[in-house]
Amino acid sequence: MIQTIKKIILGTLILCSTNLIFAQPNYPAPTGVWCSCPPTTGIGNGSVDPAVASKSYVNGILVRVVWKDIEPVDDTYNWSLIDDQITAAISYGKKISLAVGGGPNTPQWLYGLGANSISYSLPFSGTMPIPWDAVFLDKWTDFISELGSRYQNDTTIQLVYITNSSQNGFEMQIPYNPTPSYTSIGYTDQLVIDSWTQIMDVYNAAFPNHYLTNDFHPVNTSDAVADSVYNYAIVNLGSRYGANAWWWTQNNTSVYPSQYAILQHSANSNAFSGIQMAASGVTNPSNFGTGGMPEALNLAISNNVCYWEIWNNDITDGSFDLLLANAVCSPILGVEEISDIENNLAIFPNPSQKIFTITLKNNFIEEIEVINELGQPIFRKENLNNSQYMLDIGNNIDGIFFLKVTDDKKTISYRKIILKK
Repeated sequence: MIQTIKKIILGTLILCSTNLIFAQPNYPAPTGVWCSCPPTTGIGNGSVDPAVASKSYVNGILVRVVWKDIEPVDDTYNWSLIDDQITAAISYGKKISLAVGGGPNTPQWLYGLGANSISYSLPFSGTMPIPWDAVFLDKWTDFISELGSRYQNDTTIQLVYITNSSQNGFEMQIPYNPTPSYTSIGYTDQLVIDSWTQIMDVYNAAFPNHYLTNDFHPVNTSDAVADSVYNYAIVNLGSRYGANAWWWTQNNTSVYPSQYAILQHSANSNAFSGIQMAASGVTNPSNFGTGGMPEALNLAISNNVCYWEIWNNDITDGSFDLLLANAVCSPILGVEEISDIENNLAIFPNPSQKIFTITLKNNFIEEIEVINELGQPIFRKENLNNSQYMLDIGNNIDGIFFLKVTDDKKTISYRKIILKK
């Protein structure tokens, strides 16, 4: 019942926002395999790993840097850490997602200006600014504006993460039992919500030409912050915004049911949605549940989540090369795209037990291909030259598949089809 009510509320907000006009990037939303690579640091380590970037199926690389390395002195910036990664990505023909972490990686000079902080010891020791602290918000939003001034027109950067002061600086969660306590610092969910929405507005203004995203987690054991922040984002940031889950396994969809609902809504409503694997499929396959990392990837695809950050050793190991090279996902198209392309393509019935009738209204069907969730073709028919085709996949097969239809003008459309025994 709660999830049903949430979906109605989210849907209402989407409808209310349809009259707003938002800027749109001049490139498609990022999809496919991206590397969740190690952070770029000030001691020579870079996120653009040649062993990863040389793989043809890798579309891009998450470049993680931290605030204290970029702004080591107040109003003095070391942009070379980001610039060098952009240069490296270009040399391999790759794109990057950019995330700047604060939280425990906040520069020490901020506290000298009077910013209030909390300290914690689990799951690691750290100190972070209180997210609603006025000094923190003033300096962090200044930094975001400077970041945007430098990179808002950079086309190698395809996705920008909205980050706040949090437990690790990149994800949404905050410490459970900090010192001083939440009671003593006057914690409320609304204070954290207001912090996030203020920061979202600044990222939105700083990066008008990029897709924007952020991770969603429970905050101080509550789902209220994530729900409110997502609702604010979809109304105020528009179609270039999408949700992200930096906790992705099959198990965590039940651990984080509210955030899973956010991701599902984003995947079916927004231009972008993404996941970051929570572990390595090579070294920690049991963390993902039955089927390991491949089944976690299949779960993302079945939810129309089409941007996947895979751990770097799962890419360099080679065990998953076939899986990752052939993984196919079809994000839900925007309203304009549906009216121009998908309305010409009719599939009936869908779901079906066996046979689908495929009709193309204005052009001839030249080729049809059916692809399973592993990205493997299971059926292909060429040189059809007809406006209608009866697709018979066969008996004793069920699940979610992707139908790839190529017309006589070489226009390709993807649709999800469902087979039921």
